[in-house]
Amino acid sequence: MTELSNQRLIGRSALMFSTALATLLLATPSVSASEAKQEASASKRGTETIANQFVFGSGKECPHEPYCLPALEEEYGLRFADFVVTDPGGPRTREALLNGDIQIGVLFTTNGYLATDRFVLLEDDRHAQPAENIIPVAHQSIADAYPELGKVLNPLSADLTTPELAEMNRRFALDGVEAETIAREWLKEHGAPAPSESAPNKEGPTIVVGSGNFAESIILAEMYHQALDQAGYPTRHRREIGNRATYLPLLKSGEIDLFPEYTGSLGGWLNTLADTSGQPLSALLPEHDLVGFEPAPAQDKNGFVVTAETAQRYDLEKIRDLAKPAP
Repeated sequence: MTELSNQRLIGRSALMFSTALATLLLATPSVSASEAKQEASASKRGTETIANQFVFGSGKECPHEPYCLPALEEEYGLRFADFVVTDPGGPRTREALLNGDIQIGVLFTTNGYLATDRFVLLEDDRHAQPAENIIPVAHQSIADAYPELGKVLNPLSADLTTPELAEMNRRFALDGVEAETIAREWLKEHGAPAPSESAPNKEGPTIVVGSGNFAESIILAEMYHQALDQAGYPTRHRREIGNRATYLPLLKSGEIDLFPEYTGSLGGWLNTLADTSGQPLSALLPEHDLVGFEPAPAQDKNGFVVTAETAQRYDLEKIRDLAKPAP
């Protein structure tokens, strides 16, 4: 009898506890989905960074280019609110920054607008960007057809400096000077023969010089085109082909013969294609039937840029500043 009484008592207590618990739960207001989201968002704000609040803008290749968005993610640990396709260091990126459509974007470090007070180039304090010397890259077939091609291209590279490159970009962007004029004047200043003094025409295939979809590439390609033309080579300039994903297959196939390139970015791209890392450009080019001539002292790197107003508001000077807690 005692055991049976104890069992009844335990059962009655459990029932009373369950009833009380149910009453308590029914009396407590439920948390709506929107309230839960707000609480989670509030909690997250405690560790949110400046970068988390920024929309990043650049060309469509940037999320896959080793030294563009991946460099900021891997070297600086940055994550942005969104990525918007603008253009590779061109007017769309510049306008998107000024209009507030994006808060950070890529403008190349020799961009003429960086000489104004409207933009701030954030210091790459962890040196995520490699050396980016300008280098003429040709298909092996055209180098074989004209073994003396380096006699024209190498002196151009030797004379080209970073300040000169920046001034060319400034004239194109701010003064509206045509690429053909900029190239012609630079060649004249550096001792290239005038068109009337050009060498006799050489026999052989036409050298197709290609350029990318940004001003500097067009200017450099025009320099190569004019210098080769004045030296008697049959040549033409195929302008504004697109980004590296578009023009590199054409260069590798021989549809384009010569292109102005950048040592670091091209090396990173070819290493990615080969699923390797750290291989020097000189070792990678022959695997793609390409040959590189002498690189120039001039360099132009990806620059991560904000407006002067944004830099002041968030106290930004270096890329690492983007990892600071959001205000």
